[in-house]
Amino acid sequence: MNFERFILEKEVALYLLILKISPSLKGYAYIMCGICKIAKDMTKKHNVTNRLYDEISQEFSVNKNLIDRAMRHAIEVSIKRNGIADFEKFSSFDFSSEKPTPRELLTVLAEKAVLDKCHFLHQFYKECEEVPDEDEEPLPYNLW
Repeated sequence: MNFERFILEKEVALYLLILKISPSLKGYAYIMCGICKIAKDMTKKHNVTNRLYDEISQEFSVNKNLIDRAMRHAIEVSIKRNGIADFEKFSSFDFSSEKPTPRELLTVLAEKAVLDKCHFLHQFYKECEEVPDEDEEPLPYNLW
């Protein structure tokens, strides 16, 4: 697993935690997979029900209808636990309605994940390029 993919999956897991979608739900895995696939290729957000659901169904060996149903159930759980409102407060992203569709949830979370991943990587690489001050003592090689 490469570093950028790890960062992306970490961000998506955080969003699902804020949305109060439990990892024990089947929809959790499908949403996680869908967001990562959209984040890799943003053209997939335009044809979610056919193209994206086909890829997810092949990966998990389930019917496309079950994927959609599991995602809708996860969204319902999130609404009951007030997760949608919490996510909107946390992220300043607003859904178009109180009950987002699976497509809207996937695309909004993918957009946010890509933006946050880019911001994180920019900060990380910026910190890596910083040169320490000459006044600071270097760390000893043997820290044990």
